[in-house]
This record gives sequence, C-alpha cells and structure tokens, in this order.
Amino acid sequence: MKPLLSKQTIWHLFEGKTSPLQNTLVQEWLEEPGNQELYFQWLEEWERENTQFKPNVEQAYLRSLELAGLRSGSSSEAGFTPETPVRSLGNRIRFYQWAAACIFLLLGTYLLRDFWFYKHYETGYGEVRTILLPDNSRVSLNAHSALTIPRFGFGTGSREVQLTGEAEFAIQHLPDNRRFIVRTPDQLEVQVLGTEFIVYSRERGSKVVLNQGKVQLRSLTNLKAQPVVMVPGDVATLSMKGQLTLRHQQPLSTHQAWKHHRFMFENTPVSEIAYQISEQFGVNVVVSDSTLARRTVGGTFQANTVDDVLRVIADILNVRITRTIQPDQSVETFVLTPVH
Repeated sequence: MKPLLSKQTIWHLFEGKTSPLQNTLVQEWLEEPGNQELYFQWLEEWERENTQFKPNVEQAYLRSLELAGLRSGSSSEAGFTPETPVRSLGNRIRFYQWAAACIFLLLGTYLLRDFWFYKHYETGYGEVRTILLPDNSRVSLNAHSALTIPRFGFGTGSREVQLTGEAEFAIQHLPDNRRFIVRTPDQLEVQVLGTEFIVYSRERGSKVVLNQGKVQLRSLTNLKAQPVVMVPGDVATLSMKGQLTLRHQQPLSTHQAWKHHRFMFENTPVSEIAYQISEQFGVNVVVSDSTLARRTVGGTFQANTVDDVLRVIADILNVRITRTIQPDQSVETFVLTPVH
C-alpha cells in the first residue's frame, strides 16, 4: 500500500526540509498517477506562495567549498565568523540534507519528465467521463481508456493527443485551421479540422467512426500507402497487421451507445458480446459451448454494471451464469453455460 502524504510534507520537500526517509516516501507516493497530478497542483500553489526567492549564490558557493574541504585558508578570509564545532556540524548536516533534496528533485524531474510535459486522463472499468480540453474541444472517454495531451501550449501550439481505449471527440475549429491529431498505440494517425468522431484502439486493433465533418487517416507502419479520407457515416478499421478497411453508410448509433451506458447489438454473436463485456467491466466472460458462442443477439440494453448486462443475456438465451474467482487471478470470471 502506497503511503498517504499531506500537502505540508510536499511543501517541505520543495523547501528542502524533508528527511531521507520522507524523500523515499514521496518517491513511492509519486508512483500513483493520481498523486502525480496532485503533486503538480501543490507545486503550482507553492510557487504562488513563494514567488520570490533570491539566494546569495556567492556565499553559498564559498560555503560549499569550505564544507567540502576544497578551499584553503581560514574561514575568516571568506568573510565568515568562526563557529563552534557543534554549530559547524549542524550546518554541514543541513547542507547535506539540502543537497540530497535537490538531487532527489532533479532525479524525480527526470524520471517524471513524461508527467511534467503531458497531462493524463483515465477512466476505470464501467466509467464514462467527459473532458473539456483547453481549446474547447470535448472528449468523452469510454471505460478503461486513457487520453494524454501536452500540459503546456495545447491549442496555441500542438493539438496532438494520444489515445488508448475508446473516446468520442467533438473538435473545436480554430481561426487558423490548426489541425487536431489523434494517435493510437498501433500507429494509427487521425487528422481533423473540425468534426465529431469516435476512435477505438485496443488490443485487437483500431476503429474510427465519423459522425460529422471530414477526417484523414493513415497508418504510420506503411508510409507509402495513400491516406484514407472519411466522410460522415464511414467506419474505418485498422487490423493488427496494419491493414486499413473503410465501410460506407454505417449506422452510427451502435458505436455511440456506450456514452449512455448502453449495449446495442445487431445480430451480434455471443462470443463478441462476451468480449465487449470483458472490455467494459474488466472481467473474464467465458462461453463454455461453441454453439452458444455462435448464437446472435439483437436489441438495446441499459447496463451500468456487469450484472445488469449478464442478467439480460441469461434471460434472452436461457443460459446459466456461474461466477468464480481463480486463486491465481485478480479478476472475476463469469462462465455462460446453456440450460438444457
């Protein structure tokens, strides 16, 4: 379990007043993404409270040489008043604590450089979240998804974001026609000017659904291929092998249902339904019978929890659902078995 730290402790870190043990606790605390964002907020507050700090560089330099034993001559030559041995030891300890804190901050800045330059938004299983970006574009994140944007200058400079999972984008058009670019882990690049679209990118590939406007797609794994231009109603898929496929005049409501915690199926195989439930709620859904896996379901179902959707599937298909937790697994497993 990661330690719980107060704002006062973090402020002491900025002021060089923390002990080596506290520095270690802060480093462990920063391993949590949520704490990293809180750390940045507290840093901004501390900077507003401490807007002016002007150290005496020359005196600090001479003192550091004296403590390190590198400066010849007596301390009085440097303008220092002789001190008792006890006082000198105290100053040395404080100097080493200050130096350790500085080293810790520099090391932390290097290790967290991704955090300093980028802001991260995430959703848990079963969670849908809407985010307003600095350029007034709106993003709705589906469950178990993550969006990364530049922390500084977004909209005035780059408008590039990274997406893992699924999200709907409503892009704000800017006077200078600045492009908005979405990138996915499998090297799919989506370029837009002002439009509404959905991007899906998970382990089994990527998908783009265009609602309004126009977007241009290209796979960065094959730069020789011509970009694909989409129009409203198009659905583009990128396979795990990097092959881009475009389908026209597709029903969009099916792809947008997750925004309202709904599942929409149109002759959807049970095997595909099981996969969607696993993605949405972070559980394992096992279809024990191959004939059952090929059966199809149609309809729209409200489902805020995994139990909601599985209860509907059980009633429609007349199947028994068994819930288990394997000793070597941290997630629940639901097994669908036909009732004969």
